[in-house]
Amino acid sequence: MRIKFAASLGLGMLLLGWASSQADAPPDSPPMSPPDNPMPMNPNPGAQTRHPLGHAHEGLPLRETGLPIYAPQPDHWLNDLHAALFTQAMVPADVGGVLPGEMRGKNPQEFFIKGWQFAKRKGEDADLTTFGGDVRVSAVIAIDDARRKRLLAGFARISTPEQVQAIPELRSPLRRLMLQWDILSVWWRWESDRKWSYEDSEVRIAAAKSIRALAQPRAVLESLPSGRDELLQQFANHSVPGPAALPYLPPSVLVRDAQSEWVEIDRKASKLFRGDVALRNSRVFLRAGTRDQAAAIVEAAAKKNRPAIPDQTEVALEMTLIGVDPEFNPVVTPVIDEFRIRRLSGPFQIAAANPTSSKDGVDHWVYFRARTQLDATQNLFRFIPDTTQGLFLEYGSAKQTTFGGQCALCHRADINTPTLPRGISTLNWNALPKIATDPKVRIQAVVSEMTRVTEQLRSRVAESK
Repeated sequence: MRIKFAASLGLGMLLLGWASSQADAPPDSPPMSPPDNPMPMNPNPGAQTRHPLGHAHEGLPLRETGLPIYAPQPDHWLNDLHAALFTQAMVPADVGGVLPGEMRGKNPQEFFIKGWQFAKRKGEDADLTTFGGDVRVSAVIAIDDARRKRLLAGFARISTPEQVQAIPELRSPLRRLMLQWDILSVWWRWESDRKWSYEDSEVRIAAAKSIRALAQPRAVLESLPSGRDELLQQFANHSVPGPAALPYLPPSVLVRDAQSEWVEIDRKASKLFRGDVALRNSRVFLRAGTRDQAAAIVEAAAKKNRPAIPDQTEVALEMTLIGVDPEFNPVVTPVIDEFRIRRLSGPFQIAAANPTSSKDGVDHWVYFRARTQLDATQNLFRFIPDTTQGLFLEYGSAKQTTFGGQCALCHRADINTPTLPRGISTLNWNALPKIATDPKVRIQAVVSEMTRVTEQLRSRVAESK
């Protein structure tokens, strides 16, 4: 992996969404046009931090430093710590074939055939790009001496509870949880990931001390607002499914009602959604007609009977943050950090003109809690269109591609096997799916999975004494 640090992106201006004119766009930006229907854009357009819809680097950070994440002042030391943890300019190992620059000059009808999502090439020097920013998986895979010093300097300012209490920007319990989780997620990768680990014990210990210093009592963590009502209100005008380029959030999915047509599925979590990997609690819900029909599908899968899954079936994934209390106990909070909807929309024929995310009938809608909106009471979340780009390190390589392209690797209509009926991994009988009757069962499982994380954290903090 070749890492290069960009001194400047050379933009000379901030791009303020798809309404930016082509005349104002950088030379490498393809023509931009607004969608047919309006959609919620950046929750805080005055603090634009990402390349806008339609840009050649759509969704990637505008720059490597100075993003207003934990303080409104871009150059605040808390924001520099976040940048040192999450944002890096680099040449990606692989470049996805569906990216705008790769599609230029190609015939879409020839590209969007079976296997299109696997198209890629090796990264080259000309592909130098800044990744990360307000993301859930850090893009930092190499730490030079300058970044190491930034990390240690930031950790030193939040190494004790007394220091944390004295910082005005961290008085909000929600903001403290977010910062703790951000550091925890990077620290745990340094400790546990075979490919992306970082062996510097001084930095590991410093990070562990900061995680401990940011700890809050269980009662505080469990009483934090979920954001569920705010998410529903923010996208209230997008309750009917349409093109995947626009948000879709069915209101009923956020109603926890025993009579709801949405059935919660308890299951053995796949690797990426285990507590000691995601560091979040994940709940999965299925809608396939009536509640009884959805329940019958889950029961059939549990009995190793291949269930008949109808068109328009929907699966929802709710992910809430896990915090750590002062006694190193993992605490599942109600704070929604990410929400996803997947739908068997159709048409189920692969084609360039197919409007679905997978190009063969499966749609995906993803929502992230916006780090720049931690103190807000509305617009807490941002919609992630399929065309948003990222670096998906959690899948094992530094590959630059789109969310649509990455999701379609596993979730597409041409996957329909006994263990993956219509591509729905939750209904894999090896996952032991069953109808969830008590959310505490999943919480107990994820807390158990988190034990090795918190025990390692305790051990690292002890090393500093």
